[in-house]
Amino acid sequence: MTIVNSQIRIDAPVEQVWATLADIGSIERWNPGVAKSYATSETKQGDGATRHCDLHQGNAQLEERAFDWRDGESFKIDVYENSLPMKSNIVTFSVAPDGAGTLATVSADYELKYGVIGALMDALIGKRQAQAGFRDMMLGLKHYVETGELVGDNLSASVAV
Repeated sequence: MTIVNSQIRIDAPVEQVWATLADIGSIERWNPGVAKSYATSETKQGDGATRHCDLHQGNAQLEERAFDWRDGESFKIDVYENSLPMKSNIVTFSVAPDGAGTLATVSADYELKYGVIGALMDALIGKRQAQAGFRDMMLGLKHYVETGELVGDNLSASVAV
């Protein structure tokens, strides 16, 4: 398993950042890697809430389920089905007060398919790509929460890095 994480300070109260993260069907608004997203369950938040994501990268698709939901603090996403070379992926989102702002954190614990070949692919390029993707995701979250502006697939065009 490989672990990557990213953390960012957002100039907004925890409740505002949490409301954005907890609306799991709307991740396309702030994650530059997601072209389209929507909730696929009646439950829109909390344990068991599910979503579908179409990614910009290679027309990939993800099916995700929330669990270990701690309202106002953290939750985990199980990427239980995907069209990527990914065997498993558990993503954790969390928020914590930081003065008048919020410290938002995302981390992923994942494993690529294909055994030793997948591990080699991960070591050579996968982990760096994942780390960059999570950095961009957090920059997109910060931009969206602080400005209300949607983040497109070209983060640098939307956000001053």
